[in-house]
Amino acid sequence: MKNAQAKINSENKPVGQVAGDPVWVFESQADTDLQRGAPPLARSCRGACDGVYEGVTGTNYALLTRDVDGALLPFDRIKETVRQFFSYASENSATTFTMVPSARAKSEEQHTRYADLFHNAPANCQLMGRTLELLGRLNSVRIILLDANITIIESERARILDQYFAANEGLWNAEYIEVVSIGAAQSLVANAKYAKERNYRHRIISADPEIYGGYATQARELMSVGYATKLVCLNDPTGTSTGTLVGAINLASTSALQIDEMLIQ
Repeated sequence: MKNAQAKINSENKPVGQVAGDPVWVFESQADTDLQRGAPPLARSCRGACDGVYEGVTGTNYALLTRDVDGALLPFDRIKETVRQFFSYASENSATTFTMVPSARAKSEEQHTRYADLFHNAPANCQLMGRTLELLGRLNSVRIILLDANITIIESERARILDQYFAANEGLWNAEYIEVVSIGAAQSLVANAKYAKERNYRHRIISADPEIYGGYATQARELMSVGYATKLVCLNDPTGTSTGTLVGAINLASTSALQIDEMLIQ
């Protein structure tokens, strides 16, 4: 493994928030431009700069977690990176920081160890849903319901979902269930109706098009996966998949969300 010599924003100036959006905190790789997952969105829409992969960059904060070869840094090194971020966040207590998912996969053990680094995060840091779950601090289940096809008959969709929730609710032992919606408007409406009829909560995470422009769908997907703990893909094998499907599932996988597929025949 090569040693990572990080270029750091040495001025470490206070970072502002974008139109009320929290500051994004994303994982970065040494000596690599911002090309995957959250970093390219941060660069295109939030002022992040190539070559600054630790500390403040635009309205973001970069956490250096990988070396120049893309390998995860030793956890002692990552722990120090996280400690420096905590210090910065504490000094800027009026600013909200939100962790966003990485597009780079970790093993189950690495996800657990990484989550444990955030057990003393300052109060103004919004941790990802999966991190909160791993830390034992989440009393809910946050489930993305993702339609692979948007032509699924509503009654059949509801029947399959009822089977899924009936089989799992007892295992989750959660105080409440929250349905998280991404994707086409038809799916959002179906999710809202389903959640209301079953007394579940429903959340649609927005991404201001004035900030994200043509990247709004990607930003909403990123933030939704960061918020959620599970993803259920409703799939009719005879239908045509939506464009959101592959990206959302890949991001959910690298974020260690449990992924279930429900086939609708």
